[in-house]
Amino acid sequence: MRKSMIAYPVAVSLLTGVAFAVLVHPVSGGPVPGDRVPGGLTLPWMWQATVQQDPPGPASVLVGGDSVGFEGTDLFDSEGKVAAVGRGGDYRMLRYSGWNGVTPGEDVLLSPDGRYAAQEWLEGSTSDGDGLDIVDLATGRSVTYDGGLTRISDQWGNATVPCCAPAAWAPDGRSLLVETFGTDYEDPQTSIIQARRRLGLLDLATNRITPIGAERPGGAVRKASRGAFAPDGRHLAVTAGDRLELIDRTGKVGWTTDLGDRRHLAGAGAFSPDGSRIAVAELDGCLDACDRAALATRRWRISYLDAATGRPADGPDLPVVTAMSVRALGWTAGGELVVTRHEPERDARKRPDQEWSDTGWEQTGHITLVALGAGGAVRTLLDPPADVLTLDVAADLIRAGRFGGPTPVAGAFPARPIIGFALVPVALLAAAALLVVRLVTRLVVRRRRREPPRPMLITG
Repeated sequence: MRKSMIAYPVAVSLLTGVAFAVLVHPVSGGPVPGDRVPGGLTLPWMWQATVQQDPPGPASVLVGGDSVGFEGTDLFDSEGKVAAVGRGGDYRMLRYSGWNGVTPGEDVLLSPDGRYAAQEWLEGSTSDGDGLDIVDLATGRSVTYDGGLTRISDQWGNATVPCCAPAAWAPDGRSLLVETFGTDYEDPQTSIIQARRRLGLLDLATNRITPIGAERPGGAVRKASRGAFAPDGRHLAVTAGDRLELIDRTGKVGWTTDLGDRRHLAGAGAFSPDGSRIAVAELDGCLDACDRAALATRRWRISYLDAATGRPADGPDLPVVTAMSVRALGWTAGGELVVTRHEPERDARKRPDQEWSDTGWEQTGHITLVALGAGGAVRTLLDPPADVLTLDVAADLIRAGRFGGPTPVAGAFPARPIIGFALVPVALLAAAALLVVRLVTRLVVRRRRREPPRPMLITG
């Protein structure tokens, strides 16, 4: 009897392990993309290990989405997660408890060399300080920066550090354009309470912020168009309302030009490789009160401004892109502009009285990474699975034109403790199956014991 009591749970455990191994195959990371942007991606597991648990090393891309691996379920593990895809092929998660709409390329920025990720805050951070959290993907360790700012009171009366949301990395990775937070206000159109914001230049070596421009409402500027560094890092183009300004690192304004409501700084990668031109994305199509069909048929044309004067300039004739939106990540050495192309979510609808980001997690239904070349050439660089909605790419790989790496496969291990929830139903199924087998076996044995012996046939 004792052997039976011991054997049953052991058998259940073995069967559970076998079933789980089959269900989560493959368990290895698969092909290694190396120093290339992968040509494909897979979806992370819900229990995927975090960056702090098992650092992946420098990443080629950061991705987010709405699969179980990115969001968990309504019952447990419901939180926003972003996958850092290491150049060795590992998928490791950055967690943002309760922030499902966290967006790589806007809320979480990958450093130019792919080694660091900057964000307003990070669940499980190894730093206990307040401020901008920069995590080293090679070690899992974080450093926080408060910019030397004094604490302010938020709408609930809590003292908080007003630093910082990342907007753009400097090309050398030693400073960032950031947004600092001011007093709360209620948006008269959306009735959403949010903090006023102000741009600043955060120097990582000194942990000091140089303020840029005036304080403004939080949702007044397109997130993808907040600012861009010139290749030498000495100047920036920043958006101020419907205007674009060129500033130096002290915040001094060199020129200002009006863009209106249909033209935007194309993205953090807007400056041409030689720094002489700035790419502007021009919208042809629905601006406000847009349904999904209208959003999907928007057309975007790239025009240019002279970086020295702010006046219109000539530049490569790039193809028009049909999409809800585009965001410029950077130029290749061969002269292609690399952009993310955003298609609208199934029930997407833009109204003047709602908070809106045309490159955001909530609004995007599918994202692709494409390269726009002179003469109308369009190359699809990465078309990820449907549940991937947001994307950021290391600038060093864009500049070098290193695309088309093999598709890394998200391995099931190492895992977070949440894997126990996944094992429970498998264990129950295994236990039920084994119990049925035991009952059937006992029934067969009993029937055989009850059957009378057959008479022996004697010949001769």
